[in-house]
Amino acid sequence: MDTAPVDPLIGVLVDKRYLIERRVARGGMATVYQAMDQRLERPVAIKIMHPHLAEDEDFTRRFIQEARHAARLAHPNIVNVFDQGQDGGITFIVMEYLPGITLRELLQDFGALTPAQTLDIVTAILQGLDAAHTAGIVHRDLKPENVLLADDGRIKIADFGLARASAHNTATSQALLGTIAYLSPELISRGEADVRSDMYALGIMMFEMLTGEQPYQGDQAITVAYQHANDMVPAPSSKTPTVPARFDQLVEWCTQRSPDDRPPHARALLEHINELARTIGVANLTKASQTINQTVAMTQKISDLDLQPTEVLSPRSSVFDGLEPSESSQDTREINFHDEVEFQQPVRQRAGRRGVTGAIVSILILIALVGGGSGIGWWWLNQGPGSSTSVPDLSGLSITEATIALTQAGLSVSETVMEEFDLVLPAGTVKGTSPAAGEALDKQAVVTLIVSLGPNPVSVPSGTGQSLESLRTLLEAQNLLLGTTNKEFSDFVALGQVLRLTDIDGVDLAAGSQVLAGSTVNAVTSAGPIPAVEGLSVDEARDLLQGVGLTGVVGGDGAYSSTIPEGSVVEIFGLGARTVVPGDTLTLLVSRGPELVKIPDLIDETIQDAKQALEDLGFVVDVRSEYPESEWDRSFARVTSLSPSVGQEVAKGSTIILRSFV
Repeated sequence: MDTAPVDPLIGVLVDKRYLIERRVARGGMATVYQAMDQRLERPVAIKIMHPHLAEDEDFTRRFIQEARHAARLAHPNIVNVFDQGQDGGITFIVMEYLPGITLRELLQDFGALTPAQTLDIVTAILQGLDAAHTAGIVHRDLKPENVLLADDGRIKIADFGLARASAHNTATSQALLGTIAYLSPELISRGEADVRSDMYALGIMMFEMLTGEQPYQGDQAITVAYQHANDMVPAPSSKTPTVPARFDQLVEWCTQRSPDDRPPHARALLEHINELARTIGVANLTKASQTINQTVAMTQKISDLDLQPTEVLSPRSSVFDGLEPSESSQDTREINFHDEVEFQQPVRQRAGRRGVTGAIVSILILIALVGGGSGIGWWWLNQGPGSSTSVPDLSGLSITEATIALTQAGLSVSETVMEEFDLVLPAGTVKGTSPAAGEALDKQAVVTLIVSLGPNPVSVPSGTGQSLESLRTLLEAQNLLLGTTNKEFSDFVALGQVLRLTDIDGVDLAAGSQVLAGSTVNAVTSAGPIPAVEGLSVDEARDLLQGVGLTGVVGGDGAYSSTIPEGSVVEIFGLGARTVVPGDTLTLLVSRGPELVKIPDLIDETIQDAKQALEDLGFVVDVRSEYPESEWDRSFARVTSLSPSVGQEVAKGSTIILRSFV
């Protein structure tokens, strides 16, 4: 029977100090273990980088640098980093060990939280973020998986500063959705982030805590990213009508698409949260953390977006203006409890699709202010209707670059854009114009930008039973690539035909499931059926299996058989419970011949009882008696002899002669 492999690091003493006791979780960048600090006799969490990443000197250097940044953040609402180092080929970070659950697990168990519970958790998160933002550190990956709720009631933020050390593609698309749900529009579109990006992520988390669901959902990362960049987060009360309007305002403020319209840093939002908590009343607050007897990891699954670096800002950055280190996590400002909370930035009216349009309008206004002619005649001949120009080729440019190029060519840019999927150009990149490049237009004619949405979702075709060439044609029709092919034995699909399709991580892809155009799809083809070896000699069975790339070995205790001679193969052990691929070794069970059974002493038993006992043992019974069958159960109808006789061992299934005479 197969058993799970034992982790080779269990029981290892790292750095002559940390004894690894058990594995807690494995991510794309590292594995987290529970360990015992032998020097201080305390449990710790130790995060060990995967060996293939530790071989990269640049990766290791930045991993160590970011661990030092995280260690600077000594705060009760941030997971403490105790130590970092290298021991041979092991690169590790030692962190505070917290038994408890994550906010993600709390939401999975209880769904939506009450407004009071949400305030409790958000207040703790903001106190931790306040310390980080004051130190000039942006988390960049704030999500429920990185908020730990300890059994003793403490709430802490995990994984500060570790994302920047990621420089390799170590995660799947499925994990990507788990992180992109909380990324701000500027992170998605430009890869830029400051403390206001953390405010956006926290606003998404507040929405999820109040409603039990994320505001933007989709099977593909591109679908969720598009909504972040173009839509306004709905009010939590639209999903859960009992949510107070004050919480709708908080979520709206935090999730504005423009960073300038959000809280400037954690301290600003914390002041409003504290006032809102006082307005509701302390007696109504309930602890959101639950005491659950389980241990959680210090980190969760790492996704592709975790691989973007955590940004450390200079404390002189403008986003930190007015932010000074606080001496405690409590708000010491005097606030009138009866006044309505005045938000620092007014929230603009909700409007659809303002991100791209607003950018174009702003650029045009800037160009108009900077430029200008020296007279109406000059304008008519050079910029006005009296002149003509051609549409420049803008493919591959950003919206800003394309807008400037069109304006310099004397053309106007439409405030609306067309959007199309594109297999090559990244989302947000200009792929063309309407009218097309090269067309002659009057000066000041309006041109509409066509912006790429990135690769489009496509359906995986049904490949079962297809040849590889037919499958390649089907995939190419969907803009998909055929990757590697592997073989498995099958009794149902002919040799060489496709059994199933998988993604690059080996996960099966059902027909009709959605992937992004340009993705690689791997195929598993049939190696044909496994040859039948029942009744063959061991040598004959081995030769037959070897002919299809399999190895046969004799194993087990054999099996009794009344039809297969002793020494011949009865069956292949466990064949129906496993997937067999070329190169596998199969266990042959050999016949021990028929099973022998000792004939019991049934002399003086009634014919009926004796016959039943022999049949229960697997024998065929031949009754020879002067008594009719209707009297076989009578006391005088007793067995006088058996043939073969009592005590002999004969093969199960043999015929036993039962005699009964006076």
